[in-house]
Amino acid sequence: MRTLVLLPALGIRLLAAQAPYIPPSDPLVREKLARWQDLKFGLLMHWGPYSQWGVVESWSICPEDEDWCRRDTVHGRTYTDYVRNYEALQRTFDPVKFDPAKWARAAKGAGMKYVVFTTKHHDGFCMFDTRTTDHRITSPDCPFHTDPRADVTKGIFDAFRAEGLWAGAYFSKPDWHSNDYWWRIFPPKDRSVNFLPTKHPERWQAFKDFTYAQIEELMTGYGPVDILWLDGGWVRPFNSIDTSVAWQKAITIEQDIDMPRIAAMAREHQPGLLVVDRTVGGAYENYITPEGHVPDTDPGVPWETCLPMGTSWSWVPNERYKSTDDIIRTLVQVVSRGGSLLLNVAPGPDGQLDSTAYVRLKEVGEWLKVNGEAVYGTKAFPADEYADDIEGATEKEKDHAVYYFGDQGGAWYWGGPKKPVASIVGSGRRLNVRSRDGKTWIDIPADVLPTHERGRMVAVKLRSR
Repeated sequence: MRTLVLLPALGIRLLAAQAPYIPPSDPLVREKLARWQDLKFGLLMHWGPYSQWGVVESWSICPEDEDWCRRDTVHGRTYTDYVRNYEALQRTFDPVKFDPAKWARAAKGAGMKYVVFTTKHHDGFCMFDTRTTDHRITSPDCPFHTDPRADVTKGIFDAFRAEGLWAGAYFSKPDWHSNDYWWRIFPPKDRSVNFLPTKHPERWQAFKDFTYAQIEELMTGYGPVDILWLDGGWVRPFNSIDTSVAWQKAITIEQDIDMPRIAAMAREHQPGLLVVDRTVGGAYENYITPEGHVPDTDPGVPWETCLPMGTSWSWVPNERYKSTDDIIRTLVQVVSRGGSLLLNVAPGPDGQLDSTAYVRLKEVGEWLKVNGEAVYGTKAFPADEYADDIEGATEKEKDHAVYYFGDQGGAWYWGGPKKPVASIVGSGRRLNVRSRDGKTWIDIPADVLPTHERGRMVAVKLRSR
């Protein structure tokens, strides 16, 4: 079998908007990262009071002229009115149908292996029981605070761990509610801090301490945490900005929150913790996270793509969800290029997932029950060098196996040095392997291919004789 060779990671440009990757030096982190790379499939959940309006998470209060920051006039005729009404959503947020055990069962049934939950998005509303602010779901201002399930982060992490999944905490580094980030004596100008930290270092230090305290609460009060998934990549040291990247070129203010201090504290409480300081690069981005797309090739380092199941990260009414077949095809693309898929499903304002989301999760799980051998614990395989007309390929070196994925019958080309034994994953049905024109071909009868929309992809296992 082919031996995988990873490109030397230090100093390599991975993607257009990605800083150089530095492998972790902590042996516990390296070991955990290797185990995470075998998981392949996780659940991301964006949820907060904004779901009551069915609008984009946080971004509608950002004063930028971007499509995703648009505000309607129904919820406020001016920017000031809109923000005031948006922050008042805390007083009506009452997700009485919240059932994290049901979510966890559905995720496990879908074949997912970890969850990343939005403990706090950019709007600063905390979905956990923090002592640092009243802008939280457990505040007396929130009607749900009297419910024994009010600390939803705790309920989610406990429920998912009970089903054997890893727990990951999404946490926004910027906080647009904090008076130490968007200082109220100035109007916010854009997504960044609205004062110069170099001019007001005591206020910026207060924000750094606030961020540190919130993360420490998550690392100490919520059981074992496997991943700290940090969003808001514009909060970063100024010397880490890549001016060749358009959105980073717009960062004009130093916003260093002292990641060495945060990571050291977090790993003191959670040894081996994976830290994902998205898009910043360096020692605190243990795996990279291309958003909304799948890289064309294997970047050669640990990576995960995050995609919504529907059209939005947050819950919107009448959502249009991707088909089961589309989700499976995306998963196949991702694992065939060495990555993991973090699929976002957003709960509604009452704490329920849409029924269609449950259907999709169930059907993806049914496919993975049959084909999971070709997904979990695999590495990328260079299919273009070995085969024609397949969707992708993976391999397990320890099992001396290569897996082809496809949905077309006919003959699939094998370019390996030896004629393999070929069989259908799941059923074990042996396939005919023959030589023609000096090449080896695997015959795929049409009757082995699924014909329904719930995943038309088939996996074929190839082992050297």
